[in-house]
Amino acid sequence: MRMAAIGDNCLDVYVEQDLLTVGGNALNVAANWRRMDLDSRYFGAVGNDDAGVSVRSGVRRIGLDDTDIVTLEGATGVTLIRLVDSNREFLFEEFGVGVEWHPSDAIIDTVACFDWVHAAGIAEGANIRERLSDRNVRFSVDLSTFHDFDSLAGVEIAFASWNGPLDGGAHDLAARMSDAGALFAVVMCGEYGSLMRSGTETTAMKANMIKPVDTCGAGDSFIASYIKSHVAGESAQTSLVKATANATRTCLHVGGFEQAPCTVPEGLKRSYYRFASPQA
Repeated sequence: MRMAAIGDNCLDVYVEQDLLTVGGNALNVAANWRRMDLDSRYFGAVGNDDAGVSVRSGVRRIGLDDTDIVTLEGATGVTLIRLVDSNREFLFEEFGVGVEWHPSDAIIDTVACFDWVHAAGIAEGANIRERLSDRNVRFSVDLSTFHDFDSLAGVEIAFASWNGPLDGGAHDLAARMSDAGALFAVVMCGEYGSLMRSGTETTAMKANMIKPVDTCGAGDSFIASYIKSHVAGESAQTSLVKATANATRTCLHVGGFEQAPCTVPEGLKRSYYRFASPQA
């Protein structure tokens, strides 16, 4: 399978543990695919700062090609996280240059022949859905917690998050996604499980009960696994089972995918720790 993820990246800074990992919705998906030994590429943007250098270094360490990343004037995405007794608190978020980055036509042309493209964290004005759909690309989008969408025409799988049980709200969101044009609507509800709706048919899955170390990137791990199973032609039930297992594994380590965390560079501390005390 040739897979491409297009969109956001960031540095996840765990201030209590003095640990640094690379992440971001789109990058996490590409990294998960690479860990699954798939032919995976990641396309995104970083700023011309030290954080951008760290993202590129992390991308290379996991076997992805950082030449697919463009450098823009400005800051790279950085998230400060307080993680105490498995409880996660976002202390500060610098969304960086990726928020307004528009993938070039050359990137779209490159991925047009791939087996799958996943888009996450891309500027609304980039018209990524329309551009991929016009080229008849099989693709998915991550709506995350942003549920104000007008059209999902051309989207094969739309993923979204719902903060709560698999009750009416999650089902209503899946129905809205289907009505907007998504062929498959997948709603992730964290510890409450997940569901997939296709047409009027719905398949639900319970979460695995564990004590998480860190839930960062669990949804992205779910997405990467679900897409792999879907492209392989596996059933919705099987896809949900495998995706749930992959998300569970991610919750058992720090960071959005398996990687060797680094200590936080002093330059990052000087730039960002003024926004959040490193002490609990």
